[in-house]
Amino acid sequence: MEDKLKQAFGHLDKMDEKSLGYLIKALERNNQQGFDYLEFKLALFQLKKMEMTGELAVKSAFATASAMGVDKAHILQSLDRYKVVLQQERSDFDKALAAAMNRKIEARKKDIDTLEAKIDEFKKEIERIEHAIGEGAKRIQTARNEISAATGELEQAEKTFHKTYEVIKAEMDGDRELILKIS
Repeated sequence: MEDKLKQAFGHLDKMDEKSLGYLIKALERNNQQGFDYLEFKLALFQLKKMEMTGELAVKSAFATASAMGVDKAHILQSLDRYKVVLQQERSDFDKALAAAMNRKIEARKKDIDTLEAKIDEFKKEIERIEHAIGEGAKRIQTARNEISAATGELEQAEKTFHKTYEVIKAEMDGDRELILKIS
């Protein structure tokens, strides 16, 4: 019966095959015993397949129902019952959709928030490291300046020491020469 119901409802535009199958299964699970709206719909579909359309097709389907002891009120009552079944399926679908959205979308949004927070932490860490690098570079430059100054001072000290040494040594050499000349 499921395939026949799919055909009977499936000619409508803008329907998704998967959704159609899902809803038809729900109608079939809730199918009442005997001739009701679903059997009426199938009879109407068969008549339309035989190119009987409009009011004549509906009257013929009602004639079949009447032959089985079913009146218009019973068909309409079962139609309303099946609409309630469809409404319940829609409600269940909406709940499942909300749960899936929460699972798939809200969870991903939380992941994004977590990642954005981590990125902010990384940026702050990078700023701290860049600041430390800048401070280290300043200390290196200060040390280089101190080395340069110390090198200049030490070189000057070496020159003045050696010059003083040479002067005193030359004085001592001169005194030696004088002492050696005395007999």
